[in-house]
Amino acid sequence: MRSRPASIIVILILLSSSSNIHAESKGVISNCINSDIDNLPESWTLEDQSCIRIDLGELNQNTVMSFNILTSDEIDIILFPANSLQVYLNEQSYRSDAIWQSESTFESFNGDGEWHWTVPEDREKTRWYMIIDNFAHPGDDGLGSQGGQESEVTFDAQEIISEPFTLSDSIIKLGTNSQSIAHGPFVVDAGSYVEIFARTMEGNPDIFIMTETQKDLYTSGGTAASRILEADMLQVSTERYQPWLVSEEYEGVNLYVMVDNRAGPGGGGAGTTITGITLTITINPILNPVISTLDDREIYNVGEIISFSALETPNRSNQIQESGFSWDVNGDDIDDYFGPYLDYSWDNPDNISLKLSIISTEGIISSKIFALEVTDNSPPNASISADGDIQKGYNQTILLSSTFSDNWGIDRIDWLVDGNVEKSNYSISKFTSSFSFIFDPSYNSGEHIIEFIVTDKSGQSSSDTVKVILSDITPPVFRDYQNTRSQNVGMPINFQIVADDFESSEIQYTWIFNQGTENQIQFSGMSVTYDFKSLGAQRVVCIAENEAGLSSEAEIIVNIFELEIVDNSLDTTFIILIIILFLLIAIFVSFKLIQRKVKIRVEELSNQEEETIEENLPPTAEEQKQMWGENSIMSNNQLPTGDIQTLIPEIDIEDLLADAQKETLQSTNNFDSNLLNDLLDKKEPNTSEAILKEESIDRLIKKNCSSCDLLFSVQLPENIDFARTACPKCGSIEDVSIL
Repeated sequence: MRSRPASIIVILILLSSSSNIHAESKGVISNCINSDIDNLPESWTLEDQSCIRIDLGELNQNTVMSFNILTSDEIDIILFPANSLQVYLNEQSYRSDAIWQSESTFESFNGDGEWHWTVPEDREKTRWYMIIDNFAHPGDDGLGSQGGQESEVTFDAQEIISEPFTLSDSIIKLGTNSQSIAHGPFVVDAGSYVEIFARTMEGNPDIFIMTETQKDLYTSGGTAASRILEADMLQVSTERYQPWLVSEEYEGVNLYVMVDNRAGPGGGGAGTTITGITLTITINPILNPVISTLDDREIYNVGEIISFSALETPNRSNQIQESGFSWDVNGDDIDDYFGPYLDYSWDNPDNISLKLSIISTEGIISSKIFALEVTDNSPPNASISADGDIQKGYNQTILLSSTFSDNWGIDRIDWLVDGNVEKSNYSISKFTSSFSFIFDPSYNSGEHIIEFIVTDKSGQSSSDTVKVILSDITPPVFRDYQNTRSQNVGMPINFQIVADDFESSEIQYTWIFNQGTENQIQFSGMSVTYDFKSLGAQRVVCIAENEAGLSSEAEIIVNIFELEIVDNSLDTTFIILIIILFLLIAIFVSFKLIQRKVKIRVEELSNQEEETIEENLPPTAEEQKQMWGENSIMSNNQLPTGDIQTLIPEIDIEDLLADAQKETLQSTNNFDSNLLNDLLDKKEPNTSEAILKEESIDRLIKKNCSSCDLLFSVQLPENIDFARTACPKCGSIEDVSIL
């Protein structure tokens, strides 16, 4: 419990330091050789402006590590916990006790060195890294090795299994004109030896042993004149060994081993340089077994559990391990129980001789007899074997064991969790019990009580409890999600993700866009919408954090493309199809209209033809001869008589009239069919056909008779533009002319 406030203070310092350091980041160290403790010892050629990172693994509190190094040129040796290593790798300012482990850090070191380091008690199991540095860092200000040349480095590290009597085994660093407590307070038994083994990495300090009074006077500004002189080690510059026999005067007195890097006393170091020294402090103890009871009586009840203790045995230096205590309860000189204490009962009245034997780690045995009388009864005894509160997470198995006894007999044992019976046993065959339990998410986090109850046959009961502090140790787990997305630039995209955590009722979601850039932005919520402004692959990070502060991270890669402009104009082929469709519709409609008009016209022409056939019968040959004779020509008042022979050549009137009559009948019979074909045929007639039809149509003369007013027609021959003819109905002579 004493280390917890210190841990909190260190964590606060780390957090504040990290926040301040973040703004001073200069770059990222990438030129670093990786190794680990399993590959040691190992040798490297450390190039200029490079480093070696050695993973020492996860180390528990008070683990002692031994390091050996040999270098050909100056380098820096730096020790970091895992949570501070990134500060160094990011080229941030790491020269702080809150960042590096200063007592195991040596700058500008060159040569052969050995030192021990003990993992501090201010943190739980932690991973550690040893850095062998050949860099000139931006924030060095010229301190430490600045590189400039390569160095041959050989390094080894291993865990030390300390002897049972080791009080301290670690490196101590001191500045000039300073002092420090290497170990203390500690107490020893008279007759024990305090042994000190010293090895220096740099400097030449003094080593003292002082009482608490002497230490207080010295650390408040006094001199080292008041000290235990027979324990002095002055001006240690290499390896030194010093044993000190503890007298009765100093038994049970708080003692301190001091490292002095100040001037004096006579024969001591000057204290003008930085010093680094490894001190291994051990005790060679005395053995003297002592038996005591919690209730110091001579008579005890039958079946009554009697607690015996060997804890008053001189063991201030822990010279006797827990397994080094043994008890003989029936006088057969065979050890029945082991440990510094004994809970035992005798079933029958008797005079008992209880024997305690102790054995030191060096194999020395000593014994003592304790006499007592057993008479009658007491309630049962119950004990859970647990060292303090238990820290557990959801779905983790808790395994507990217990011991119990009674003077008469056990009826049952029960294991309860928060007052609810989880396990009972009514068939007792031994005086131990085990219990396993798993807290599922239906339990609230926080404190829970597991209780072990023993009830004897007389109805008396005893119990023992252990407190379980339940906490969430698992981060949220993301459900399946789409880890790649695509979208056009400027088009919003929605992100939604779900994480499960059955141990937490609420999960906080944080979305980070443009992480690590000056445009970094973040949002909260399970679902967010974001509009990307730049092209290319974009990294989106979603962090899900539960109520215990544990988090998981999901990454989504979004590919942003240039927006494609869609041409909404009509396709050329589509336009042509539309035009063809309209033309087909127009042709169809026109065809229907033309068909209708042709039908109407055919009917009209048919009616007119009937009338023309009847009314416009061509004149007879005699009539045409008469029309085309001299009289007809002379009847034209516009032509002078003297010029007739000149203007009108000699004509075969009969042949001419016969041709005209044939052409008139042919044109009359073919008129309707030619008109219909012209209407239905959409082709443009050729030039010769057009001229022929035009001439044929132009030489057909239609006229109403001036006498009977009936319509008649006559086909003039070629080269004849004017003639006189008789009306087919009434015989009236009529003038016809193309002009």
